[in-house]
Amino acid sequence: MTPRFILDENVVICAQLGVDQDGDPSPVCADLIQQIIDICHTLIVDDALWDRYEEQLHRPRHAHPTLGPYLMRVLWNALTTIAKIDGLGHSAPQFDDEGVIPAGSQDDTFIVRLAVETGAILVTADEPLREDLRSSGIEAQYDLSVLSPEEALHQL
Repeated sequence: MTPRFILDENVVICAQLGVDQDGDPSPVCADLIQQIIDICHTLIVDDALWDRYEEQLHRPRHAHPTLGPYLMRVLWNALTTIAKIDGLGHSAPQFDDEGVIPAGSQDDTFIVRLAVETGAILVTADEPLREDLRSSGIEAQYDLSVLSPEEALHQL
């Protein structure tokens, strides 16, 4: 089966700006998205995640300094290719144990729901979220693969 990836909104923001999670110049997130699209892998989104992408990437502070919101154009173009982006048209359902996600990561519950529902690889630059999913047992209980952008890029 072709690997499927869920990209947290922070990954697409970093890709758009050409930086890492600390704001330092880095091509990792942009390279990850481009390679997922170029290789026949699939990006999994639901309506909540797509709305987050659009909301974040259209903020002036998240616009590329010279290209504007170019990543949204890349993602929209990928929508026209079969099996590049999957999942629009629904929202991932709640799962039984989502209440054990620590308070600091509760705002990311929507993306964890999507990972639990689909079993796709969750890629996030949010180290506290990765740690919270490990320490709460959610990652092990639902057999989730939760990776940093660098780890995901190495898996391609």
